[in-house]
Amino acid sequence: MTTLLLGVVADDLSGAAECAAHAYLRVSRSEVILHPAAGRTPDRPVITIDSDSRRLGAADAAVAAREAARMVAAATVVVKKVDSLLRGHVAMEVAALAEQLDRHPVVCVANPALGRVVREGALLVHDAPLGQTGLWAVEGRPAPATVSEALAPLPTVLVPLGTVTRGVRAVAEALLAARREGRVAVCDAESDADLDTVHAAAVLAGGEGGILLVGSGALVDAAVRSLPLDARRGARAAEPGAEPGGRSALFVLGTRATGLPDQLAALAAAHTTHEVRLSPDRLLADPAGVTDELRAARESRSAARRGLVVTLDPDEPVDPTRSRALTESLARAVAPVVDAYAAAFLSGGETARAVLDRLGVDALEVVGELGTGTVVSRRPGGALVVTRPGSFGDPTSLVRVADHLLGPAPDAVMPPAAATPEPQSAPDTRSTTETAPPRPTTRTATGAPTEENP
Repeated sequence: MTTLLLGVVADDLSGAAECAAHAYLRVSRSEVILHPAAGRTPDRPVITIDSDSRRLGAADAAVAAREAARMVAAATVVVKKVDSLLRGHVAMEVAALAEQLDRHPVVCVANPALGRVVREGALLVHDAPLGQTGLWAVEGRPAPATVSEALAPLPTVLVPLGTVTRGVRAVAEALLAARREGRVAVCDAESDADLDTVHAAAVLAGGEGGILLVGSGALVDAAVRSLPLDARRGARAAEPGAEPGGRSALFVLGTRATGLPDQLAALAAAHTTHEVRLSPDRLLADPAGVTDELRAARESRSAARRGLVVTLDPDEPVDPTRSRALTESLARAVAPVVDAYAAAFLSGGETARAVLDRLGVDALEVVGELGTGTVVSRRPGGALVVTRPGSFGDPTSLVRVADHLLGPAPDAVMPPAAATPEPQSAPDTRSTTETAPPRPTTRTATGAPTEENP
């Protein structure tokens, strides 16, 4: 049996898929488990689990974390992947995993590639304190001032940047001291090299009991970089294993991120697709009626048969209290039409998970990554699924997804891609005026759209 070297527990599907895609660079197979099975032992070096817990209440999130822990208990290293902006039930899930696994946690939440670093225990986003960025606008509560505050009531101790830059042994000594004192070590970091140091120090200090690391996807990447190369594979870029272009795809966007209108405009200019904008009020009241509308669009319009784009109407104000209900209603509406298409693009971790749950999907086999966070997987049976956090994507990112799933449009004219794709984490709470070129659009009655957390 293959030794389980790394187990990853993420709190939403898009984050779990991205972690699994990065692991696929080192191992021959990588999958995301959506429903952990008691007693199931994975016969592979890496396993990634979506606990689907960010949307739950705190107590239920802790239960979900414990269930996930049972599947990764044998792993040499376990990483609790948390949101890089500290959203979700960080303290409850870390405490549940630590108790279930009987491992002492080491926390390092920096994600330098996204401009998110930790200095003196505080999370900074492009050098601004998290609480001053507005990135928690839809959370309904203030952002934590420090990582330790996000972990409360767990007792913590800071491992400052000065210690981290001294190297692996210095950090390992600090981690051992934190464990003796019964405190959770919170490590500063501002580079990938710092994350590699923290990971190596945790392994050095962990002994035979195993390691529990807590951090963003960047810390998962550090753990992946330390894996031995699979002899059947070797290091190489992941190659999305889609069928040849020219097939059909359903695009479901359960988000209202600020960059979405530009992405939709570029998609409309590059590909012949049909867009249906859904009123949240109608979606909540009559998801079955929306399903009928989507089926009718596919049957009557050639563009919809090739590519159907389902979005929430951007011209209406955000009502965060209805986010979860809207996600579930959107999943109920679109799930019955997914199998009419060769592939599905599901944007927003909660949206993707809700749709796949309705389709009875227990696991996804990752086959590659099209861009930052845009992961190509296969459902059981072979159908392609592309997932992405709702807030990710530069202006031409949807075009690249469509090129992959439908084949490139030879006469398309589109704006140049951004030099460095950057997640757009700030929610759009403004009313949006349509600026895209004319395209087939169906409008329904008024309501309030939702915003997903990546």
